[in-house]
Amino acid sequence: MADVDSSAIIGSNVTMQESTVIEGDAHIGDNCVLDKRVVIEKHAIIGSGVKMGEHCVIERKVNIGNDCNFGKHVVVEGGAVVGIGVKIGDDVVLEKDTKVPDGADIPMGTVLSAGKTYPDGTTLKAKYYKK
Repeated sequence: MADVDSSAIIGSNVTMQESTVIEGDAHIGDNCVLDKRVVIEKHAIIGSGVKMGEHCVIERKVNIGNDCNFGKHVVVEGGAVVGIGVKIGDDVVLEKDTKVPDGADIPMGTVLSAGKTYPDGTTLKAKYYKK
């Protein structure tokens, strides 16, 4: 069962799986799909047509554009801005105050350093690094 704060604004035709949490003053656009254990913190803005895999965490004051597709275990830290039509692979971390341009395709295991704009400042998590 989803836990949605009464001050959150949820668009039409939004699907939420079990254990989804949406905190106060979050805005979720129309036609979004939120998988199991997705957490959207206060004051986050999620555009229409966004799909999020299980265990995604969207921190405070994040702004996500329309038609984005997030893999599993994605963390978007506070103040980040994600453009329109962005595809994000599994196990990605977008650190605080990062920016991702429209149409970007971020591969699995990427970490975008705080304050950077994709692709500058990206590294791969060690478990995905291949020599």
